Formats: sequence, structure tokens, C-alpha cells
Amino acid sequence: MDEIDSAILRELARDGRISMAELGKILDVAPSTVFKRIEKLKRSNVIEGFTIAINPDYFAESLISFLTITVAPHDKERVAAFLANHECVLEVYETLEPSDFIAKVVVPSITDMKNEVLVPLSAFEGVREIKPFITVKRIKEQNGSVRLYD
Repeated sequence: MDEIDSAILRELARDGRISMAELGKILDVAPSTVFKRIEKLKRSNVIEGFTIAINPDYFAESLISFLTITVAPHDKERVAAFLANHECVLEVYETLEPSDFIAKVVVPSITDMKNEVLVPLSAFEGVREIKPFITVKRIKEQNGSVRLYD
């Protein structure tokens, strides 16, 4: 990956709907070059897909929270699969100490959080601790950044 590929990724992360012509203008390359490079980035799985960012402020009943979850080693895979396949869970990361996972969850209410996520998670034998952190205001959310490492 070179500087043009990095610049393409940065611009797409900023605006995924930018046209090939506009991107070519910004980067001073032909739109066909931009298209070919994007296709190559998709084939090599650098670009996993394109999506939209939804403003949660338009959905009054959406409660965004983060859960830290501590799990016994023998149940980590099952808990990870539950989280990865749950509709309310938007993101899941395996972490180092003090917990094993952090998950971003969006539900209509605290009751839904309890019934749809916390109670089923607690039913796993290996789940030792779940700590929910309920958000009150989104300050910043960014869907991607592009940094090259040597």
C-alpha cells in the first residue's frame, strides 16, 4: 500500500459516498485509477465493506452502553459467539486485563438491556462479571482512521 492508497482510504473514511471523479481531483489522479485501486483494496480485504453512519439522536429510544465482561477461559468462545451474533451488539473486542471483552450495545431501554443482553449473558456458566457503562451523550464517534506503520 502506498500513499495514494492511504489517501483514498482516508477520504473514503471521511465520506464513503465521494465520487471517483471528486476523489481523483483531490488526489490528482484519474478517476479510473481511483476505481482500480479501490477494487484492489476490496479484493485484498483492506476495505471490508461500505456502510452508513446513523445519528442516534434521531432515535429517542436508543440507549447506548458499553459492557465489560469477564469470562472463565473455558467459556470465552461461546460468549464471544453470543456477542458477535446478537442483534443489539454493534461492536465486540477481546481485551486484556481487567476484563476479557468490551461490547457496544444499543437497545431501546434499560429493561431491554437487562432482558435481551444481561440475563442471557449471565446464564453462561463461565461469565464471572458484567459491568455496564450507560452513555448519556455522544461526544465523538469516528468509524475509521488510516495510519500506516513501518
